[in-house]
Amino acid sequence: VCTGTDMKLLRPSSPESHYETLRHLYQGCQVVQGNLELTYLPAAADTAFLQVRSGKTPSGGEGRGSSRPLTCVPPSQDIKEVQGYVLIAENNVSGLALQNLRIIRGTQLFQDRYALAVMGNAGAPGLRQLGMRHLTEILKGGVRIERNPELCFQETIDWRDILHQHNEEGSGGFQPPWHPPFTFSPRAGPDCRALCAEGHCWGEGKQDCQT
Repeated sequence: VCTGTDMKLLRPSSPESHYETLRHLYQGCQVVQGNLELTYLPAAADTAFLQVRSGKTPSGGEGRGSSRPLTCVPPSQDIKEVQGYVLIAENNVSGLALQNLRIIRGTQLFQDRYALAVMGNAGAPGLRQLGMRHLTEILKGGVRIERNPELCFQETIDWRDILHQHNEEGSGGFQPPWHPPFTFSPRAGPDCRALCAEGHCWGEGKQDCQT
């Protein structure tokens, strides 16, 4: 469990210390008690701290063929739940390891309206896909996705299936212009129908189909 942040779009004074703060907060965290804010990450930022895979590796770090004994890595410690909102904004990275995020509770909302906001990720190379293939519930709050020129697939997602039936902030906003509370960038990604039976996907692989 980690506390999360409440900085919104405040620009950090030091990009290096900002990255280290995020890494320290979220590495090994499964439940974010507050908000998950991933902002102002440079293109070269290593976001692997968001995803710790389970498995076995040789002690000492050697790979296949090593004679060293295998040691167990702790179970997967990816972020699975956010109690507040998720803000992904002003980043240059092409992707974020949030594949195992399952639920956004929306106990606190960005701009008092949004449980998920993906905004202004326009720097090179730019955010290309959300990849949240296990996200199945947003209990409170809407979705805002805008100014992400390289982002694909977001308009293929069946957001109605994700927004909770009693989510008043997220209901009734599915027809153009989708604002409020539901707004997208105009660009859509490649056609998912070749990979996914329902035509809904988070990314370009078969594993990214919305289920």
